[in-house]
Amino acid sequence: MVLAAGLGTRLWPLTEDRAKPAVPFLGAPLVARLCAHLARVGFERVVVNTHHRPESVRAALADAKARLGIEVALSHEDEILGTAGAVERALARGLLDPDRPLLVVNGKLETDLDPRPALAAHAAADAAVTMVLLENRAREAFREVKVVGDRVVGFGHGRTPESEAPLLFTGIHVLAPEVLRAIPPGFSDTVADVYPPFIEAGRVLAHVARGARWWEFSTLARYLDLHLEAHRLGLGPDVVTSPGATVAPGADVRQAVLWEGARVEAGAVVRRAVLGAGVNVAAGEVVEDAVVVLASHVQGPSAGGERGEPWGERIRVPIPRGAP
Repeated sequence: MVLAAGLGTRLWPLTEDRAKPAVPFLGAPLVARLCAHLARVGFERVVVNTHHRPESVRAALADAKARLGIEVALSHEDEILGTAGAVERALARGLLDPDRPLLVVNGKLETDLDPRPALAAHAAADAAVTMVLLENRAREAFREVKVVGDRVVGFGHGRTPESEAPLLFTGIHVLAPEVLRAIPPGFSDTVADVYPPFIEAGRVLAHVARGARWWEFSTLARYLDLHLEAHRLGLGPDVVTSPGATVAPGADVRQAVLWEGARVEAGAVVRRAVLGAGVNVAAGEVVEDAVVVLASHVQGPSAGGERGEPWGERIRVPIPRGAP
């Protein structure tokens, strides 16, 4: 099951017109890239939950069998149900098999992590839950997972790593049937609400993956920086364009991401920026260290209560350099 129902408030304003998992990375929606990856490692079917802007997820996964090589079933939530509640709702609808282990994956990820070793470790250990972890060598702002031996014993406080060799949770985990049966109807979270008694009983296996690329898109700065990192690694171009985006000869465009139908005219300057769907940057205009979206796409307030800077028929939101 791929979780794709979150509101994506920290990625505002890019999540005004689509769910975060439908946001493009290297020109294709995150959720489509993730489902294609699951197909490559042998999965034949995935259930994807939706809530915010469900039409964007449906569009990203249209004809998934033919395009991505995997069958997709959607489970819509009128009210958001949380990471565990989403699983319970899909079970109640008959979309998941209650008698088989379930792989759950956060839909806002870009990764080449192969979940099969975690599934094998889960079966060999007869675990209730297996949480896939990574070493947080850069000590990024992720809540630390405390491990003793091969078992999860608790979590750190806040997003500041505390130990010398902190581990982070990837949002990829395996749930045994007994855990599926323990999820109550309604809103609930796996880590906060469902896992504590299994952790207390020593039934949550810590599977530390090695050598995997794992990118999580939480903020505007991280969204742009991960595109730049992909270019550094040879995975994508310096200027990433989605279908229908154009850069005119004579435009100065560097380290930029252009969504569907975005246009940069000759004589315009765009550097370290993200242009949302349909945005046009005219000759003489300059966009640096910013996200620009059409004002018509923005309907609600941002996570911080501010709506960015009006810029004609567009809205410009700065991306501070060095932001987390």
